[in-house]
Amino acid sequence: MDPVFSIGISSLWDELRHMPAGGVWWFNVDRHEDAISLANQTIASQAETAHVAVISMDSDPAKIFQLDDSQGPEKMKLFSMLNHEKGLYYLARDLQCSIDPHNYLFILVCANNAWQNIPAERLRSWLDKMNKWSRLNHCSLLVIR
Repeated sequence: MDPVFSIGISSLWDELRHMPAGGVWWFNVDRHEDAISLANQTIASQAETAHVAVISMDSDPAKIFQLDDSQGPEKMKLFSMLNHEKGLYYLARDLQCSIDPHNYLFILVCANNAWQNIPAERLRSWLDKMNKWSRLNHCSLLVIR
C-alpha cells in the first residue's frame, strides 16, 4: 500500500492535509523563513518509518532542516541544488542517482527568486513531468515556494 504523507498544518481538514504517494503539491508562502518552518513542520508530522528527503535551493540543508526527536521520521536525506532552471530539469534524475524514490516524500524548498525567469509554459511542462515521475515511482513531491 502506498503511503499517505501529511502536510505540517494540523488545523487543515484531513482531505487538504493528506498527500497520497504519486503526486505533486505546491505551497506558496510569503517569506523564506515560512517555507523553512512549513518544511520542518511537515517533516515532524510524518510517521517514524516514513522516507523523507529535503531539497534546498542555494542553502545548506543541514543548517535549516532538523529532525524532531519526539516525532517524525527516524532519518531523512538532505540534498541541495543550485537556483537554476536546469537544476529543475535534472532533479528527478539526480534524485534517482542517490536513492530509490519509491514511497518517498520529497520536499523542495525553493529560493525566493527561483521561478522569476522561467516562462510559465516551461514551468507547467516541468510540473507535468514531475507529476508523471512521482506517479511512476509512487512518491510525492511537495514544492514550497
